[in-house]
Amino acid sequence: MTLQGPSAATPTLPAPGRDPAAPGPLPSPASRQAGLRIWILEDDPKLCDLLAGRFGALGWRSVAFGDHRALEQALQQASPDLLVLDEMLPGRSGTEVLAGLREWGHAFPVLMLSAMRAPGDRIAGLEAGADDYMGKPFEFRELQLRIERLLVTHASRSGFHPAPRGSFQIGSLLFHAERAELVDSTGAVCRISRGDAALLQALCSRPGEVIGRQALALASGSLVDPSQSRTIDVRLGRLRRLLNGLLPEAGEVIEACRGQGYRIRVPIVGINTP
Repeated sequence: MTLQGPSAATPTLPAPGRDPAAPGPLPSPASRQAGLRIWILEDDPKLCDLLAGRFGALGWRSVAFGDHRALEQALQQASPDLLVLDEMLPGRSGTEVLAGLREWGHAFPVLMLSAMRAPGDRIAGLEAGADDYMGKPFEFRELQLRIERLLVTHASRSGFHPAPRGSFQIGSLLFHAERAELVDSTGAVCRISRGDAALLQALCSRPGEVIGRQALALASGSLVDPSQSRTIDVRLGRLRRLLNGLLPEAGEVIEACRGQGYRIRVPIVGINTP
């Protein structure tokens, strides 16, 4: 089945009598991981509906946004496993949206899906931080396979399987990873950046284990090579000072292991919340 983008009058639908949400080929093992969260930033509601139906048939949960403001507001509360991003959007181009996401520290994979198919367009998308780029119209099966490959590659490159969604208890602090919030025993809330939240989540997912700078940089969405820059150390230094101030009784919460990386030293309890 070939799906069309906003440049076409209407998407190409399956033959009469066939459910447009029903996948053609059998899902691969990766697609049977029910609950994967795929977000879509696309201003064509008909294409969004088609994608949502096909993703749903694979057991994936999808949320569609018609403009960048709605996406940015949703990212204050949660984040996807992968974002499908259009280039031609109202108010702001997809590459501009993507550059902002990477600057803010969002590390999730992004697949750009655009009617702009020229080599220069693809290069611009990849330079802005896209993990893959597909032109419209496209075959859904190819999109599915590319998404699955991106998810596997992203986990492999970062050295992590997805950390438990929800919260972590760090000493007397409650860390809501997806909301990027630290809550102390009095209920006072301290907001941190998405990049710092990703770093802390990576450390909390492997308590007591030393994690290398490269893996931490990838987990935080940094595009800077840590062997050529001290950016990741500066960010971790800021996070260490914050946690030491919030947990003075714990001593050094995040330990710098010279030449190896960093590890979190306090007991961590993972709390799975919806």
